[in-house]
Amino acid sequence: MEKELNDFLRKNEVVRWQGKPTDFPLLDGENKFRILRTWILTVALTIGLLMLYCSKNEEWSMGFIALTLAVATLIMVSPILERINLRKQKYWLTDQRAIVMTKGKALYYMELSDVDDFQMVTDVATQDCLVLGSELFSEVHKQLRWRACHPKIDVMTNDDQDCAAGLVFYCISNAEAAALILEQGNIKRSA
Repeated sequence: MEKELNDFLRKNEVVRWQGKPTDFPLLDGENKFRILRTWILTVALTIGLLMLYCSKNEEWSMGFIALTLAVATLIMVSPILERINLRKQKYWLTDQRAIVMTKGKALYYMELSDVDDFQMVTDVATQDCLVLGSELFSEVHKQLRWRACHPKIDVMTNDDQDCAAGLVFYCISNAEAAALILEQGNIKRSA
């Protein structure tokens, strides 16, 4: 077990399930169309903006051009960075909490007693994804990967920055085993 997790566990807290993302392609499932659309729009808007700028100005600002290209590059690279970050995550269910460890070894948790609902998402990625907390259900088909990289934290009601209002276990091979543990804890599963 991870040293960071051992230090994070409470006294007498027992790990009941663990998982990590399976290998998945950059353009998997429904993410393919979202990523391709973003890339195409970014290239088109960047070219259009630079053509308009260059046609309206005799003296070009290399700073503006560099900034425009830098922003476009960041937008284009973000799905690749998301994939890299997700592939290094790890997930646990204990008898008390759901825990996510990010690529940078940051740990986020959600008390099982605070999980009002969970959902098994089977049509967005190549493997099942487990979404914990009904606050995330509206985001599932729009930004599941992004939300998996960025646990939903409610800073207005919670001083503990590690405590999440919603978590995503992305592309896990043993999702049904995790779902069974949640159901045994009387947590409702949404269709």
